[in-house]
Amino acid sequence: MPPPTLVAAIDDACRDASARLAVTSGDSSIAYGELHRAIDALAGRYRELGIQRGDRIVCQLSNRPETLVAAYAAWSCGALHVALHHESTPRELNDVIDLVRPALLVYEPPCHSPRPLAAVDQLLADSPDLRVLLVTPRDGSVHGMTIASLLRRVPAAIEETPAPPSPDDAAAIFLTSGTTGRPKTPLGFQGRLARSWSGLSAALSFGPDDVHLIHLPLAHGFGLMLATAGLLGGGRVILLNRFASDEVLDVIAREQVTVLHGSATHFRLLLQRLAASPRDVRSLRIGVASASAFSPSLLHAMRDALQMDFMVMYGSSEGVGVATLDPSEYLGGSVGRPDDGAVAIVNEQHEHLPDGAEGEIAFSRAHFPVTYWTGDSHTGVEEVSSGWFYTGDLGRIDDGQLFVLGRLKHQINRGGSKIDPLEVENAVLTLPGVAEAAVLAVPHPVLGEAVCACVVPGDGWSMTLNDLRAALRDSLAPYKLPDDLRLLDRLPRTALGKVDVMQLSADLPPVGMASG
Repeated sequence: MPPPTLVAAIDDACRDASARLAVTSGDSSIAYGELHRAIDALAGRYRELGIQRGDRIVCQLSNRPETLVAAYAAWSCGALHVALHHESTPRELNDVIDLVRPALLVYEPPCHSPRPLAAVDQLLADSPDLRVLLVTPRDGSVHGMTIASLLRRVPAAIEETPAPPSPDDAAAIFLTSGTTGRPKTPLGFQGRLARSWSGLSAALSFGPDDVHLIHLPLAHGFGLMLATAGLLGGGRVILLNRFASDEVLDVIAREQVTVLHGSATHFRLLLQRLAASPRDVRSLRIGVASASAFSPSLLHAMRDALQMDFMVMYGSSEGVGVATLDPSEYLGGSVGRPDDGAVAIVNEQHEHLPDGAEGEIAFSRAHFPVTYWTGDSHTGVEEVSSGWFYTGDLGRIDDGQLFVLGRLKHQINRGGSKIDPLEVENAVLTLPGVAEAAVLAVPHPVLGEAVCACVVPGDGWSMTLNDLRAALRDSLAPYKLPDDLRLLDRLPRTALGKVDVMQLSADLPPVGMASG
């Protein structure tokens, strides 16, 4: 039976493997006992700063042990962990601060910046009550918290031990791109996440002998889930700050990695590099293939070249999903067999369609309760436990198996990173010389989809693609920047005046992509 909360699950894992290595980052590693002590030390520091149950803690950190410690310490205090990608811009950070109104920001200043604390200075000017805890960047240019400093910390005396969080307590707000230009804010709860993440660890037979390579951002729910599931199994987690094929293959060979996860883009790049420069990958045992669609041909190539098994997973940050470990299912294009009544295929009127028919994939909220942080009520949450969650994805159900065929909504899936086109479009429209703009996905041979900015130039327009990307760097994270620029005389529109994205996509001529 899984522990009732994430806090209990992590405590159990750390106690059971105190001397065994837990996390490796760069040239340093920490054991489970040290991880546990660091969590307790940071939780104590949070309490000294006045963090209480239900408070939000925003963390903008890279993939490093402190990121896991920050999340687990928040859960120990009953607070909500809210993660933001390390490369997010000051404007994006400010938007999240406005959205969740945190009690604390845990922040890693950018390396090699002439003004590493500029974003924090501006935040404090606008929100003087916000408390900030700095984490030392990797080049040590700013003094701040590290694992070593936490392990040296003398715990403060507390008058009364706070009650541990309950299964019904919220643990995290998973920021995810919406369709309105504003992030959606699904909540994860202590009990649900403990069951789900412990169940994933058990389903993949994670154990003490496993070595997990985590290159996915811990700021994303998928990356945090996979790292935590690895630790709950008692294995060692190796953190990389970004994906690079050569480095990943070198680490697999050197560290005898057994568990490797990723999107279709990650595995395509690995297969290409492995073919050009063979490495020893025989240690690989199993992994999760998710975050984007995997064709049967790609999965066949992955199994042939890497000689490992996979769980193919389809779902979203709302906690809805289907998965399969059966090669006979995923090699045939299926993402698994949902429970009876858990998934339906519907038409545009949201009427249920028969087996074999194509339509929008919908998840039953009776099976998958969905809760959002709203911040505008006494509790700050909105529970939606009836009706259906409509994914915007095209699919069908055949013989009990779910097949994902494409997207109905226009969210861009760039190598597994989900991007809201409206957010990019709004940023483009602020630039001088832009009369009209629309942003959409275009096919890319490696990324799957790339970000294409379609601009109708006005007076004063003089930008190349590189100029456009440079002009948007202060507004958008690097992975959201346009890969492609198309200059058009007009944008096709519907009778209601909206951009006709389907017609626009069909009319675009093929051109090359940006290299950045």
